[in-house]
Amino acid sequence: MASTAQKTWELENQVVPVDDATIYAFDQAEQDAIFDKKPWKEDVNFFKSVRMSAVAMIKIVMHAKSGAPLEVMGLMQGKVTLDREFIIMDAFPLPVEGTETRVNAGAGANEFMVTFTETCERIGKVENVCGWYHSHPGYGCWLSGIDVQTQMTYQQHQEPWLAVVVDP
Repeated sequence: MASTAQKTWELENQVVPVDDATIYAFDQAEQDAIFDKKPWKEDVNFFKSVRMSAVAMIKIVMHAKSGAPLEVMGLMQGKVTLDREFIIMDAFPLPVEGTETRVNAGAGANEFMVTFTETCERIGKVENVCGWYHSHPGYGCWLSGIDVQTQMTYQQHQEPWLAVVVDP
């Protein structure tokens, strides 16, 4: 039985259980068609919601908690839909150097991302890397000026791209 705090959190964050796990199925042809169309280019407010699998959420929260009081960073894998949603299916941590107020993804993190992506392709894990997450331990969920610059850099290389901030 869920605690009152959990129920309150779920209501405040509009958590809705998903009975139909097919939303987490990945169809490469469907994704190719969406990326060919690029509806987000015509409407900068195209995306309206994010759905995240329990697996991805647990990985992100555990990573953020394990790194506190330092910031951590990772990437998310998933897909986008014509229903204006990001569907986050998985997440993985990056080997970055964090401080209490900043995270620095240097050359090692970039090399790790390339190797990770190549390994995923080789083993048949085809979900797109579609965003990044990082933590703000103890000071809230918002994008700092540096975070906005990081987001803009990622978006120059791949669109669409989602940013998530967690405060463990």
